[in-house]
Amino acid sequence: MFAGAAREVVFSNREVVRRINEEFIPVALKAAFVNNPPRGIEGELYAEIGRSKPAPQGICTVNSNGKVLTWALSFDNDASILKFLDHVAARYKKGSDAQKFVTAERFMTFPGRRMSDVKDNGKRMRIPEQHASGDRCPAKPALEKGTLVGRIIGRPLDDNGKPINKTIRQEDYMEARFEVPVAYQEQLAVAAEQESGKRFRVPDAFARSLISPAFLGQLDVNPLGEVPGSRNDRRSWKFTGRVVDSAKSSVVRILIQGQSDVKGGQAPGRNPHGDGRLWDHRVALRWRGYADIKDHRVVKLVMLANGDERLRWGNERFNFLGKSDASHLMAGHEINLDCEVRYGLTAGPCPADEVVEGAAAKRFGSGPRPELRAKMQRFQAGMKRLHQSGGNASKIAPIMERFAPLARQGKFKEAEALLDKALKLLDSKNKQATGR
Repeated sequence: MFAGAAREVVFSNREVVRRINEEFIPVALKAAFVNNPPRGIEGELYAEIGRSKPAPQGICTVNSNGKVLTWALSFDNDASILKFLDHVAARYKKGSDAQKFVTAERFMTFPGRRMSDVKDNGKRMRIPEQHASGDRCPAKPALEKGTLVGRIIGRPLDDNGKPINKTIRQEDYMEARFEVPVAYQEQLAVAAEQESGKRFRVPDAFARSLISPAFLGQLDVNPLGEVPGSRNDRRSWKFTGRVVDSAKSSVVRILIQGQSDVKGGQAPGRNPHGDGRLWDHRVALRWRGYADIKDHRVVKLVMLANGDERLRWGNERFNFLGKSDASHLMAGHEINLDCEVRYGLTAGPCPADEVVEGAAAKRFGSGPRPELRAKMQRFQAGMKRLHQSGGNASKIAPIMERFAPLARQGKFKEAEALLDKALKLLDSKNKQATGR
């Protein structure tokens, strides 16, 4: 749920962690799958959980039969988090019988603001111990062989140029997975060959793959404007490479250096999304590192970036949402970051179990194109705003019920047409709800 905010506030509390480890089975679900269930038995479980969701994301507890017990979007205060665990543990004892119907409870904030319950649909879940033959686990990436997969870590620095001691909040520590498609790697290899040892311009697509995940704070503050609710105001970067001596090896090493300056956010006083957010973000970095290339594929990538970052995040509703961060997880918390930062990343070819080729690739696909993923994220954010404002989504639901099967079948063109229709209706309802 609002994953970063939940980790900061809910799952950083030692007593909460102890209770969850002793009494529950913690599972992190992808919001995209809750809102657009994949195929197979796991998709059926996602669909059952998503059937009662009060918003596109949230904290949900289910019993061993896959039936939702209680949803919570926020909590009245910090103490309410432990009370929530007591509450759902008691509900589990009453609702663990597979023959009993289970009503899903929903809370905007627990326990003070209760929403309408959702009745059991009478469907019994069949949960096997493993995936059926031919069903790929939806949590496992389906990538083209040779796709570069890496991890990036970012930290703010103190006055002595050392990473600060705090790591709980999203502006104090970031860690993420990133991928670089084969086509971008080939562009880099060709550019290096054409310049015959001279310094050359690293292709923008490859450079952007490195820059895109390098920012602190929640995903919403992406300064490149790559997620719903974000906007890019300025972007500039220039990366150059130089091939070092590779005569004794089949691996070509390219030394890379560059600079990037990206700024995004909302201008002061403007709030086109209706959810109260107000923010701006700038990241300026100096990069250096190397890429090892073999047969037009990057087999190793190591980069380090140092620079400055400024992030301001707030919400015009903070004064009305309560003093405890637990009471407004959906809005996050105030951020005022302005300091030196450091990012480090490493990457290598994706593991064999993430590769999907041939007939399997046609079946599973590599997923929808980026534009469709962006629209889906925009839809999820719009549904969140509609639920918060008490709007009616009854006319949108039937459209998205047709969208999900098409997406699972890889019919992304047809799915996108339906999504465009749902977005148009959703935008209209949000404007009516907010009076804008």
